[in-house]
Amino acid sequence: MGLKFLFTSKYAFHFLLWIFFIFSLAADTTTVYNQDKWIFASYIIAKTFVQALLVYANILLLYPLFFKTKKYLLYLLFLTGVTLLAGYGNLKLELYLRNNSILLSKEEHFRFFLSQLGMAARYVLISFLLKISVDYYEQKETLKKIELEKTTAELNFLKAQVNPHFLFNTLNNLYALILEKSDKSGEAVLKLADIMKYILAEGKEDKVTLQKEIELLYNYTELERLRKPDAEMIFTSSGNTQHHVITPLLLLPLVENAFKYGLNSVSKNGFVRINITASTGTVQVTVENNIPPVKNNEALKSLGLGIENVKQRLEILYPGKHMIHIDNKTESFIVNLQLQTV
Repeated sequence: MGLKFLFTSKYAFHFLLWIFFIFSLAADTTTVYNQDKWIFASYIIAKTFVQALLVYANILLLYPLFFKTKKYLLYLLFLTGVTLLAGYGNLKLELYLRNNSILLSKEEHFRFFLSQLGMAARYVLISFLLKISVDYYEQKETLKKIELEKTTAELNFLKAQVNPHFLFNTLNNLYALILEKSDKSGEAVLKLADIMKYILAEGKEDKVTLQKEIELLYNYTELERLRKPDAEMIFTSSGNTQHHVITPLLLLPLVENAFKYGLNSVSKNGFVRINITASTGTVQVTVENNIPPVKNNEALKSLGLGIENVKQRLEILYPGKHMIHIDNKTESFIVNLQLQTV
């Protein structure tokens, strides 16, 4: 409970850090306190201010700007520079508040500068370790959220995307095809088997190739075609889909949403158009479907509900690495999704 509070509280770590600093500094300067209490108080405040500038320049500016982006040499150079400045500031404060009484010679001056530089370096190291620890904890928490979101998505998929109603209709269509001795019945069974295999096997992985996700979407589309063989269903993909990996079952709600609240809400003139383009470092997905008729209030109200689940998963799985845009036109509902896969 205590450690969790330290890592999750916005201010706890900072409060403890500076309490530790002030007390350690005060313990090291009891001689100044015995000489002049006003100088002692001014000394503590001024030194704390200098170290605070150094620490927060590191964890709020240099660390995210250089270390997090793997520019380690630049991080080391800039950090060394600000540490030297802080050490020099410490030295000047010492000389000013103590009226230069400790300055005996150039050698003493340099030796004292090194001691003040050591203080600055110590707190740079503390702030760095603090930031690393917090980031490590946050990363662990994020991974837990991802795992939970993945499990929830899989359960929701089994309950909603491939729900008993969908399976019932599909099996009825298969039964009709078998009675007609249609050549499509065997293909339909294989596609349904591929979908279930994907859910039970590939769906448990953290990442799958984009090609596998495309095959899932294509099989799903072909099964829907059994219900409305004359409807307009266009599925296209391009680019090197084998060289991209994404989270499994991420795109399926977009397609399922298009069928459920678009094409399947009308008896004719419905359509679903899906395009997936893989380029260097990015995947572009466009799903377009017809708008439900005005009289179908339920479909109209629910048109974007499936998208919300996708948005929430994207925020957790692809923070800062995705763009999703919804265009609700008069005759069509379009979802454009761009993912950075590197």
